[in-house]
Amino acid sequence: MTEYADILRLCGGALLASVCIVVLRGCDRAGMGGVVSACFSVILAAAAVGAAVPFLVKLRDLTEPYLQSEYADILWRALACGMTVELTSDVIRDAGESSLADKVEFAGRAVLLSIGFPLYEAVFSLAGRLLGL
Repeated sequence: MTEYADILRLCGGALLASVCIVVLRGCDRAGMGGVVSACFSVILAAAAVGAAVPFLVKLRDLTEPYLQSEYADILWRALACGMTVELTSDVIRDAGESSLADKVEFAGRAVLLSIGFPLYEAVFSLAGRLLGL
């Protein structure tokens, strides 16, 4: 029941934020609505990450016996990077800067490729051994 109460609080806060943003955008030309929107987006993203922590801890405990620590560490870093980039680009896009959000996503993809490099090496090494190269 506590999860339902949490989501009701989050949705209620989001509705309240949207009303505030609409009112601010309607009466204020200084761009205060965008700032409020970005602030509420960050707050909601932090709440979502906080809600996901127990799931991620349980997932780590379940996968730990099956994955070598080096590869599990790479996967966790990639997951954290992907979530951070996605949340950041969403906040930037909500603030009206979609071009900057696209650049953040592109940079995140490049970082994800570099994080996964040891996995690529392991896969190619295994393929070479299987093929006798």
